[in-house]
Amino acid sequence: MNIQQIAAKYKISENFLNSRDDGFNISIESVDDIILELKKGITEPEQTIKKLQKIREFMFDVRNSTF
Repeated sequence: MNIQQIAAKYKISENFLNSRDDGFNISIESVDDIILELKKGITEPEQTIKKLQKIREFMFDVRNSTF
């Protein structure tokens, strides 16, 4: 899968996902958002697990991507 296909799969603008580094930066920001939600107590454990699984899948896709 290439970067453009990954952007489409995860509904991310291609302007934000141009490289693997961009993908890892998106992942970091997503994890930061989850940490903030956990600190505020505004997320259920099942929701958190689903979000983390999606980030994990995204990171694997980015790592294995082609250009």
